[in-house]
Amino acid sequence: MTETPDSSTSPSITRAAAEEQTTSILDRVIATLPDGAVASRRTIDWTLLACSDTEVSAAGGAWLTLARDVDADAAYDAMIAAVRDDGYTATTDTTGKGAKRLTITGADDDQFLVTIYNDTQKVRISSFSQCFPGSLTDG
Repeated sequence: MTETPDSSTSPSITRAAAEEQTTSILDRVIATLPDGAVASRRTIDWTLLACSDTEVSAAGGAWLTLARDVDADAAYDAMIAAVRDDGYTATTDTTGKGAKRLTITGADDDQFLVTIYNDTQKVRISSFSQCFPGSLTDG
């Protein structure tokens, strides 16, 4: 996240609420994958990232191991549909390794980067909560 929302125009949120919201959307995104496609899931622990001198964001995500190939375009479409009504928008680009990547962004600048790697049977999802009051020393 490169820009901090102006705290005077957006309501302040606690770390717990930001992490809970981000986890909820992450779970909804994962739930859109086809039945039986996910063999295992490993959650990435929260890490704080600076938004400004007085605000931080919680970064986390998940690594999924696939039981079989999934149609990445169809999976990305389902992910977008699952969060669109909550004000999320999406774009796609290509990673340096040539994989198609989906970026889902919320109105509060929370963000999810999803990449499906059928060649290695992995899905990487990086998540970033909206900014909230705090500092990197909050751990």
